[in-house]
Amino acid sequence: MPALVVATTLDGLASPALSRELADGIPGAGLVEIEAGHNIGAEAPDEWLAAIEKFLGGL
Repeated sequence: MPALVVATTLDGLASPALSRELADGIPGAGLVEIEAGHNIGAEAPDEWLAAIEKFLGGL
């Protein structure tokens, strides 16, 4: 099952290391890091959308 894990590099609640660990635990998962805090939808909506569109476009 394709999976994309999005790590927010400035997140004070869920560290990027946890996102990397999650991606490592899912065979074949993609990982993208976006410079944002926990509220990625408000802080980096364009980057987030671009990452999702790129992932979905590759399926």
